Amino acid sequence: MKSNFFKLLAVLVLTSLMLTACGGGAAPAEKAKVTIFVGFGTGTDPDQVAAQEALAKKFNESHTDTELEFLIVPVEESTERYLAMVAGGNAPQLVGPHGISTIAKFKDQWEDVTPYIEKEKYDMSDFYGPSTTLNKYPDLNAGLPLGLYPSFIFYNKDAFDAAGVEYPTHDYADTSWNIDAMKEMAIKMTLDANDKTPADADFDPATIKQWGYADTWTDFRGQMTMFGASTKGRPTSDDYKTAQVNSAEWLFGAQWLHDGVFKDHFIPDAAGQGAIDAASGDPFGGGHVAMWYSHTWYMSEGLNDLPFKYDIAPLFYNQNGDRISRIHADLFTMPKTAKNKDAAWEVMKWLVAPEQIIDVCKIYGCLPARQSSQEAYLKYLNERYPGIDYDVIFTAIDYL
Repeated sequence: MKSNFFKLLAVLVLTSLMLTACGGGAAPAEKAKVTIFVGFGTGTDPDQVAAQEALAKKFNESHTDTELEFLIVPVEESTERYLAMVAGGNAPQLVGPHGISTIAKFKDQWEDVTPYIEKEKYDMSDFYGPSTTLNKYPDLNAGLPLGLYPSFIFYNKDAFDAAGVEYPTHDYADTSWNIDAMKEMAIKMTLDANDKTPADADFDPATIKQWGYADTWTDFRGQMTMFGASTKGRPTSDDYKTAQVNSAEWLFGAQWLHDGVFKDHFIPDAAGQGAIDAASGDPFGGGHVAMWYSHTWYMSEGLNDLPFKYDIAPLFYNQNGDRISRIHADLFTMPKTAKNKDAAWEVMKWLVAPEQIIDVCKIYGCLPARQSSQEAYLKYLNERYPGIDYDVIFTAIDYL
């Protein structure tokens, strides 16, 4: 009996050793999960969803300790869903890409990444200046810069050719391209049903089929940025405690917009915008506007198989002789209450690293915030949107 017992014991020990050698030991450590909440900005279109899934796959195949996933939420549901996740103790590890408005809206919820940057002496020198300041507050650095969306004027070359009007200049140094010159050009490019312009005595503003200019895919704050004021597009004092919407520059801008709509008729009114929305939803791509002021994010949304030739030009100089071309800047933020914040920081760095930032920006339509990526991204732009003046885009960064 004793002999059989020891034989059995020996078999059990040997079996245990064999199982251990074959991987039967302790279970591997659980991966840290990083969920990126997408819905406050761009990233919800079907092609973007597929591209983000591919991006997550690329990350997961090269990292053994972290698992990345994108949570795509419709824009109209994003605020409610995000707040519900935070209230339920299940905050996402990262939120984005998003920019100034939603970062400010939830300002008190974001982790300050300054300690992370300082701890490892993370090099910020490669990022464009505006990308490092637009989402930075005295008490908060909301995240690492991802991309910039400079603004400029898209114009319909076929419409200009048909009207016999010269194209707007592409020369940033040409100070004759000012607010008065643009207004004169826009009036010439505004047509009613009988191809009359607002300069003609028999022009009918009730039948406008083409407006000369529009800047309607933004809010009032965005529209006012070009006119100046010490705070530019921010409607508050430097300490964010006092509203400042009655500056001389903003009063001028409000009157200029009013006259453009109701007196000179080169800007769509509410009825005109409603008609555009009913017809195509796209003021420029639908051929309703000859000059369209917008950002690089419009390119991926609107410059697809257009039935006319187009190009881009700088924003005009304002009433004070300044050019203030607004810029949107996106990044990924980290909620304070999120779990796995160290892993989230690693993912944030990975997304904006030189090896990834171009592919990430292709998804979202932004210019990479890294200056070292400009040449490679310019090559992509030339392939994706051939024939337009890309110097206009990159030079616009200098005019915020």
